[in-house]
Amino acid sequence: MLMPRQGLTHFLLRHRTGFTVALITAVGLSVMAGPLLGYFTVPNQLFSAGSAPTAPDYALEKNWAALPGGEEDHPVDVFYVYPTSYLLGRNWNADTEDALANFITDHGVLTQQASVFAGSARIFVPRYRQVSQGGQMQTTMPQQKAQALALAYHDVQRAFDYYLQHHNHGRPFFLASHSQGTTHALKLVPYLFSHHPHASRRLIAAYLVGNTVSETDLLPVLPVCNTARATGCFVSWNSVLRGGDAGHWLAKGDPVCVNPLSWRRDGQRVYPEQNLGSIKLTHGMFDEHPQAGVTGAQCIDGILRIDQPKQGGYNLAVFAGGSYHAYDYNLFYLNIRENVRQRTQAFIRRE
Repeated sequence: MLMPRQGLTHFLLRHRTGFTVALITAVGLSVMAGPLLGYFTVPNQLFSAGSAPTAPDYALEKNWAALPGGEEDHPVDVFYVYPTSYLLGRNWNADTEDALANFITDHGVLTQQASVFAGSARIFVPRYRQVSQGGQMQTTMPQQKAQALALAYHDVQRAFDYYLQHHNHGRPFFLASHSQGTTHALKLVPYLFSHHPHASRRLIAAYLVGNTVSETDLLPVLPVCNTARATGCFVSWNSVLRGGDAGHWLAKGDPVCVNPLSWRRDGQRVYPEQNLGSIKLTHGMFDEHPQAGVTGAQCIDGILRIDQPKQGGYNLAVFAGGSYHAYDYNLFYLNIRENVRQRTQAFIRRE
């Protein structure tokens, strides 16, 4: 597992084991909607807070997937909420000490998503009692699912409070998330403004990726970013192949789409030449470098429509209908990394 004492940058330089998790994640994501996996993982018991895993104590380093090490000295922070990594098991919520879920988080998700902030920000990633993949697939117990999601969010909120009280020390910060993490971050943003108004002034931007985020969800506290250097705003997108089926995201509301190749929501098509570099789900298996020009992108009706990736190796975990959900960060990795730097500089200059 990722040892929290180590900074993420230091960890990435020393460990090359992401290939195992990349394979697990790719296979899991490819079949998670399948009936066989659903049969073995969808909870069929009533949710009970009393039987839920023990709540994490955020004073303990073991309950953080990433904490900055002493060698990391950046002017800003990021508080990142990871997507579902508890793919197997029939419980509603994961134990924060679940070995496989933590392995996928530490060696897969962090290296391919949270690491875009390395070099610009200190990275804080709390472990939380995430809702299982099977729990999210449960369709006959909506109240039980809501209770499981509320439990997971409560952990994220407590971790954020602990971060602000013990780690932030008045520093500017980003919020970032993906998939289930964005479900929780969506609640965390208004909580920040209502319960920590002074800290809210230090929010550089929120990257709320891989879920349906409507503009009205966060107004009036946080508008949509519409330039690469805008601060005090949020961006969001869901990557779907041009001509593919985006019904899953559209059924949940009116999604915001900010194009991560232009950082605008104007619907202008941006061609692959503007893509600075993408990484595969196998990133870490070999000494692979980001590949430039893999895909272009265009916001159309709230969905980020992408071109078929030109290079091979970007189709390991594509959902039905051409959803590149697993690649929301990967496809635009270096563009996001550069944008974090741009927004950081813009915020510091405006202080």
